[in-house]
Amino acid sequence: MTTSSDNAFTKSVAALVARINDVTQTKESLFEQAEIYFQSAQSQQRVILQLTKVVEEKCKDIETAKNEIQRNHLRELHNDAIKDLKVETAKQDRLRYVRLKCLNEVCIDIVKLCEGKSWQETQQKSAKVLTTLLLICPTQGKNVAQSHQRCKPLYKAVLSLRLLDQMLASKYVENEYIVSRYHLSSRFSTPPASFGPLNLFQKDVAVPLISAALLQDIGMQHPEIQRLLKGADGALDPYRVLDKEVRVPLLIMNHEQTIEYVSEGLGTGHFDEENDDSDDYKLRKDRFDKSENNRARLLRSMLDGAIKPREALGSTIKAAQIYTSIVLSTKPNFNFEDLPKATKVVIHSAQRGALTLNSAESLQKIMGHFPPGFGVVFCLANDADVTPNEFSYALVNSLNPTHVNEPNCHVVSALGASYPIGNQCTISAQQNLYFEQVHNRFSTLAPATLDAIAQKIATELDQPKNREAIPRTWSPHSYFHFKKQQNLWINSKG
Repeated sequence: MTTSSDNAFTKSVAALVARINDVTQTKESLFEQAEIYFQSAQSQQRVILQLTKVVEEKCKDIETAKNEIQRNHLRELHNDAIKDLKVETAKQDRLRYVRLKCLNEVCIDIVKLCEGKSWQETQQKSAKVLTTLLLICPTQGKNVAQSHQRCKPLYKAVLSLRLLDQMLASKYVENEYIVSRYHLSSRFSTPPASFGPLNLFQKDVAVPLISAALLQDIGMQHPEIQRLLKGADGALDPYRVLDKEVRVPLLIMNHEQTIEYVSEGLGTGHFDEENDDSDDYKLRKDRFDKSENNRARLLRSMLDGAIKPREALGSTIKAAQIYTSIVLSTKPNFNFEDLPKATKVVIHSAQRGALTLNSAESLQKIMGHFPPGFGVVFCLANDADVTPNEFSYALVNSLNPTHVNEPNCHVVSALGASYPIGNQCTISAQQNLYFEQVHNRFSTLAPATLDAIAQKIATELDQPKNREAIPRTWSPHSYFHFKKQQNLWINSKG
């Protein structure tokens, strides 16, 4: 997905994607761990049930013993059976703790990557993640669907977190557990150090939210669902458009298996301090267990709430899910130029009752109509005397545009004389060739001018010549391939 010439930030984003959903030799990615769990869950449950049954049988045998000698012998067998059950339970718990630890570590690293010491820094860091995720994904070719599928969980996680913040700031969230941990003045006042602890909101709310976004489709790793997607012989395209008769039961199965994984495959954390029988130890353990149970319940409620969102919490996950499914679509007819329609689809979904309108409008406020990483073509000149040098190419690189149709961009092309390369600017709707009325103004230019523009685009921005002499948009994937062109943020390192 990335190369040795990528900058540090691009590598860190790609590394997180790999830790979430990748094929590894050691089977350590979150999705691979879930796949292994689903493959062995039934057999592990059978082992526990069988050992439990043996314990119960030995207990009954003791009650029916004919004499004390026989009873003592049966007690030894009963104790051995209890020991076997404890050993197997501990073994399975260790595997569960490893999975939960890996998930928590990924969530913490996501928080550290996308949050800073202020609201402004957090918005920029999150925009960097979302922009990078879109730009490292190809927009055409055979690997589009696979690349998008791998990047979806991280994209959705960051977007969900920013959306929840927006919903909280607007007082749309009524969940007492979350509201009690949210204070606008201190939300970003104690950011995590490189290896430091998270603050209360990040630990108790952000991590469960990110977990929900990452795990929402983890049930798809179940062998039965994989057979439905790929066929018994693995020959089917898993990204094909499914008939409703297949798709709806599959989505139900996914949710059921996701809840199974969250409840049984992950569960809650283990208090690993050594027991010193002190009152202080008991208080610390009780506090730890209570926090773990609260976070587990919040995660479960987020996943359940996203199925039929009636409240802000479920709608936050649902809105991010719908948006991400369009921006990083795995459908065969994916078209990069359709990305500005994503927020409109979310709004329309809310109007149909699929989620709350507050969540859809909050997402639109964050993303506008042009997602970070989208390529914009613009021109300030009068169409009567325009020259090739007056067309500029820019790349959307930030969140929270003042107007949804006017993205904040980084100018990247050498074509434009209006803005120097590297400048940050806001592209008005009257300048943006994405809009048909603006594009049509330049559609009747002299053939020689159109050809000159097409040639400049082809040579300077690695775009296909004559695809459209003056394109409405451009795909920055090839442009972003080079390390020197990956720093799209002023005063940004890496």
